[in-house]
Amino acid sequence: MIILFIVSTKLTKAKAVAGVLAVGAVLCGLIFAAGHLHSRGAAAPSPEHVADNDGRVAYLAAWGWEVDPSAVETLDLVLPSSGASFESYNALQEENGMDLSAYGGQRAKRYTYTVLNYPGNAESVQANLYLCGDTVVAGDIIAPGPDGFIA
Repeated sequence: MIILFIVSTKLTKAKAVAGVLAVGAVLCGLIFAAGHLHSRGAAAPSPEHVADNDGRVAYLAAWGWEVDPSAVETLDLVLPSSGASFESYNALQEENGMDLSAYGGQRAKRYTYTVLNYPGNAESVQANLYLCGDTVVAGDIIAPGPDGFIA
């Protein structure tokens, strides 16, 4: 047995405007809620106060990288401030929310770690972190060698 109800109403200009506003309010609410939920999950770890080895390992873990906690290499260096290599490397950093421009010419330390969870279980993938003081100013994931990459 099927029961049908028929409702008829006269559509006035005021009802049409109210309906459009109601639909708009619902859409705005959904967009706001979706943006709020997305931003909560996408927060990058703070690059500041990464003072020791445990902090560096935790910083890499916050980006999703599991590393051997013993640094493969620690290197003191002066960050370049210009040149084609600097420009292309800085473009890579800017894609990840970092900008080396303010740190050109400054002394830094590079810490290199072996990545244990690179997709495909690639051997010899490394993570580099560049720090000025206790602030991470740059980082990359590399596979050294002729078939290597930098990301």
